[in-house]
Amino acid sequence: MKSCSFELLIRLTAVAATIVVLGLSCSDDKTSSPSTGPGSNSISNDLIFEYPNGTEIPMGRSYSICCGIWEPGYIDKNTLKLFFYDPSFQESFWKLFIAIDEIVLDSLYSLPTSGSSVKMFLMDVDSSNELSSDESESSGNITVSLLDCGPPVSVSLTIDATVGSEYGGMPSVNVSGSFSCTIHSNPAPFGCDFSL
Repeated sequence: MKSCSFELLIRLTAVAATIVVLGLSCSDDKTSSPSTGPGSNSISNDLIFEYPNGTEIPMGRSYSICCGIWEPGYIDKNTLKLFFYDPSFQESFWKLFIAIDEIVLDSLYSLPTSGSSVKMFLMDVDSSNELSSDESESSGNITVSLLDCGPPVSVSLTIDATVGSEYGGMPSVNVSGSFSCTIHSNPAPFGCDFSL
């Protein structure tokens, strides 16, 4: 079993540094602000995150949706990245990465996703439960029906899956529903600079 408190501290510190430090630097330097596109962003999100007992996990509504490198210097794949978070850390967050050059539209990507072109990570801040689609307890599938880095960035997908916890003894989370968006301008102060 991994050390939950130590790894949680590292992960939260990294997220806080990205959101707060880079956010402040962007607000001080107007040339670093996200560029504005010709249209308005549109998002349709009916994804539900809940434990097997039916307890739903509220997710943050701030977002970064962009195309970039999966993790520069480590996984140099062109990637569409989705990150929904709460800057105040009162609500949980989720991320989903899709390797652009490897994806086959309308194919089912089964969980666990180790070695897959699609991966998901989420965290329940109330219980400090961290979950990954790579975990062996994960099951179900993710289907991507539209992916375009544009501009604008567009993606459409459905999820019917169980995402396993990274910690022994912690419960899995069921994720279901659909998501689609058209993004002309990424509003996140840290841009596309985040990893899974």
